[in-house]
Amino acid sequence: MRTRIPVILSAILAATSTRAEAPAVIACETLVSLRVLMAAGGHDAMEGVLPRHPGCRTISRDRIGAPEHRAMVGGAPFECLAVAGEKDCAWVVP
Repeated sequence: MRTRIPVILSAILAATSTRAEAPAVIACETLVSLRVLMAAGGHDAMEGVLPRHPGCRTISRDRIGAPEHRAMVGGAPFECLAVAGEKDCAWVVP
């Protein structure tokens, strides 16, 4: 009788080796661009217009670092966060 241990072991290794992709955040090069994008509506609406909006993109959350700049606009806080591998920070949707 053959044992199925190699098959089961390979399935376990495959399942543990696949890393879950980090969620993405919407970020823009400037605070003005971010505010214009936010005027499009909720998060789903922003993702819909994102491809047509210059200066904004999605960034994997695991690349986002500490705040480099902060601003208050209309009583709402905004942060420009460091992005791994890039020289400029990105303004992120709060």
